[in-house]
Amino acid sequence: MILDLGGFIIFMKALLVNPWITDFAAYDFWLKPLGLLYVGAYLKRMGFEVHLIDLLNRHDPQLKKYVNVPKDKFYRTGKFPHLEINKPDVLSFMPRIYKRYGAPDKYFLDKLAKIGEVDIILVTSTLTYWYPGYWKTIEFLNNYYEKKVPIIFGGFYVRNLPSHAKKAKAVIFSGNDLNRLPRILEQLLNKNFKCENIDWFEELDPAYDLYSKDSKVGYLVFTTTIGCPYKCTYCIAHRMWNGMRFRTVKKVVDSIEKFAEMFQVKDIVFFDDAILVNSKNHFNLILKEIISRNLKLNFHLPNGIHAKLVNEETVELMKEANFKTIKLGYETTGELQLKTGGKVIDRDLINAARIFRKFGFTEKEVSAYIMVNIPGQKVKDVVEAMKICKNEGIDFSINEFTPIIGTDDWIDLINQGKLTGMEDPVLLNNTVLPFWWKYGMNSDVIQYLKSIARKIKEGGAVADIERIFE
Repeated sequence: MILDLGGFIIFMKALLVNPWITDFAAYDFWLKPLGLLYVGAYLKRMGFEVHLIDLLNRHDPQLKKYVNVPKDKFYRTGKFPHLEINKPDVLSFMPRIYKRYGAPDKYFLDKLAKIGEVDIILVTSTLTYWYPGYWKTIEFLNNYYEKKVPIIFGGFYVRNLPSHAKKAKAVIFSGNDLNRLPRILEQLLNKNFKCENIDWFEELDPAYDLYSKDSKVGYLVFTTTIGCPYKCTYCIAHRMWNGMRFRTVKKVVDSIEKFAEMFQVKDIVFFDDAILVNSKNHFNLILKEIISRNLKLNFHLPNGIHAKLVNEETVELMKEANFKTIKLGYETTGELQLKTGGKVIDRDLINAARIFRKFGFTEKEVSAYIMVNIPGQKVKDVVEAMKICKNEGIDFSINEFTPIIGTDDWIDLINQGKLTGMEDPVLLNNTVLPFWWKYGMNSDVIQYLKSIARKIKEGGAVADIERIFE
C-alpha cells in the first residue's frame, strides 16, 4: 500500500501465512486457505502489497528442493510432508507418533528472506485441535522478525476459542466480517485508512493470484454461499454466520474459469456448508453456466451435501458438468437422526442414492459420511447405516465424532457432567477422544467398526453386532 502523508510516500506490505498443523494423522483433502485468500483480496483492494506463504501447499515445485513430497493420489489430493515432533504433555498417553505437517523450516526461512521486510502479518487457522501448529508458526515468525512486526491471528480456531487463541502472542481477529480489518490495521500501524464497507463476498474473488506465477496449486477451492440454515447439534456452521448469503452465479463461474486457466488446473472443489439450499435459483444456475461455457474440469463436493435436498434436475446437471466426488451427509441411523437436528433420515439418503444412480453415478463418485461416537449412538446404528449405503450402491466413509466447542452437543455434555468445558482442545481431537473419554465408544470398538466397514464394502455378511457390544 502507498500512503501519501503530506508529500511523504509510505509503502505498506502485508504477509499472509497458512500455518503448520499438528496431529497424529493429516491428509490433504483439498485444503486451501480460502478465508485467508479473501483477506488477501481485501488487503489488495485497500492498496497493500500482499505476499503469501502457504506452508501446506504440497504442489509448490520449490518444495521438492527441501523435502520429499508424497505423490498425489486421487484428483490431486495426497499426504503432506511431515516432521515427527514431541507430543504435548497432555497427550503423553497416546500410543501414536505426533507430527507437524507442512513445509520444513528452511523452506519457510527462504520464503521470508525473499519477501523481505513487512509491515503486518496475518495468520489463519482451521481446526481447534491443530492449534499447536498455529502457535509454532507464530512463534517462528516472532523470532524471525524479532517481535517487531505485529501479527493478526484469525480463522475458525480463533473465532471459536478466542480466549485460548490469545495465548499465541498475536492480535486476535475473532470475527468474520472483513470490513473490521481497516480499524484493526489503523490501531496496529498508526495509519488512517479511508475505506468504505463493501460486500466482500460478492465483490471479491479469493486472491489465488497471490500464489507465485511459477507455483502450482494442484486444485482450486471455492464457496458459492456462506452460512447454513440447518441447526445440527454436532455442527457449529449455523453459528458462524448471520444467515445465509449467495454469490452471484456469473461471478462464481467467472472466478472458476479465470483461475483454472491461470493455474492450468482441472480439479475444482466446492466447500459450501449448504450448497443445495435454494438450488433451483442458485446451484442449478451455476451448473448450467458451467455447462454452457463448456468448461472441461472435474468438480468435487466433499463437504457432505444435504440428501434431503437432492433432486433429479440438479443431479442430471451435475452429471453433465462432470462431478467426480459427491459426499452425502448421513451421519447415523436410529433415533439420533431426529435428535441431532433432523437434517437427514434413512429415506432421504436412500432417495438421494437412487437419484444419483439413475443418472449414471456409481459408488466411485458418490459416498456418504457416517459418524461414529456421537453421544448416545449405538453400534448397531453405525452398522445399519453402512448396510443401507451398501445396499443402495454408494460408498461410505467413517468419520469419528468430535465435540466441537460451542455446539449443542458440547453444551449438553457439559450440562450432563460428561465434559468440563475446560479440556485442552487437543483432547477433543476425534482420534484422541476414544482413548480417554469414558462416555462414548472406546478405541477398540471404533477399530472394530472400521473392520466391519471393510467387510461390508467387500460384500461380507455381518451378524451378532448387538450381542458382542451391547
